[in-house]
Amino acid sequence: MAEKKSLTLYWTKNGNTEKVARRIHETLEKAGIDDSILRMTKDLEVEYLDYNLVFLGAPVYENLPPKPVIEFLKRHRKRGVEIVASAPEKPGIVAIPYCTYGGGHTGYNEALPMLKYIGQFFEHEGIRVVDDIAVPGIFPEAEPAYNTKGRFGIITDRPSAQDLREVEGRVLGILRRLHRILPLGDAFL
Repeated sequence: MAEKKSLTLYWTKNGNTEKVARRIHETLEKAGIDDSILRMTKDLEVEYLDYNLVFLGAPVYENLPPKPVIEFLKRHRKRGVEIVASAPEKPGIVAIPYCTYGGGHTGYNEALPMLKYIGQFFEHEGIRVVDDIAVPGIFPEAEPAYNTKGRFGIITDRPSAQDLREVEGRVLGILRRLHRILPLGDAFL
């Protein structure tokens, strides 16, 4: 495994999750970490174990990832990595699920099931999930009230510049916490 190497995977329908993925990617690159950013497609093949950090994100659809993301996760789970009882951790690699979500009904709780769902795919392969990131975003397919009268109020401009600054701060915080257990160099000592 290469030192200071990360992977940012994303699936997006309306561009919200891509905005977050790009901010994660830019933040990692500015921190001196070699990050590959890839959009999930049905033909994409990737080996998580070639990276120290894996960020994987998508929009929330009915509390879960959209069907293409579920299919991607299932296909990669069957790629030959042995799944054993107690899921022993593989040293030197961690994962961070992230998402964009409307939150019009129950706020952050709408994002939580999806983040846990993605996390379990990593945990079963011995990849420790160390954090997650959830970012509110407009839900264009919903009736207008969903984006203007929900628990977050008006979200027609989200993810906003402030949301993306918060993503950057979260990523930097994750890197600071991980510098002792991952080969990320000494930029955060």
